[in-house]
Amino acid sequence: MTELETDRLLVREFRSSDFDAFCQYVNSDHHWRNMPIEQPPTVADAERLLEHFLETEANNPRTEYHLAAVDKLSNEFVGAVHLCTHTIPAWRQAEMGWGIVENRVGQGLAAEKTHAMLRFAFGALGLHRVQARCRAGNHASRRIMAKLGMREEGIIRDDMFIRGEWWSTVLGAILSTDPSWSAI
Repeated sequence: MTELETDRLLVREFRSSDFDAFCQYVNSDHHWRNMPIEQPPTVADAERLLEHFLETEANNPRTEYHLAAVDKLSNEFVGAVHLCTHTIPAWRQAEMGWGIVENRVGQGLAAEKTHAMLRFAFGALGLHRVQARCRAGNHASRRIMAKLGMREEGIIRDDMFIRGEWWSTVLGAILSTDPSWSAI
């Protein structure tokens, strides 16, 4: 069971009891507007996602970590962070993603929980590279990547046609050996 702690957050495995807060989170315009999907997730979509998260906890070897972030004082669900390792263990790489509930934006919680996930990735999992992707226009996620010490490695131009328009994707990454990581 994976559980990470920060000053303000407990970053833990999802629970069935998280469903209502999780459903509200994934269905909010704030969350889905930068997701490469055609329409907001339905309640059934949220149920399937949460079921998938719960199922992957038991996988051995485990390649997916979908964790809920909750405020340590109020026990309020504040978002999620995900880490999916590559299926070839020798590559020691993963892709990370995150989100924060709208009423907690601007409080530094997204950077706090993603930093905890990077410590887990480079420490307990022994990974060498963690990358993240976001829509080029998602400036909040790009700022978080920069706070984590990720380098923008490039922009993949017009790689997705979503909701009637072309989206470009920013690719950022950090290595366990990067001086920016060692300094954090």
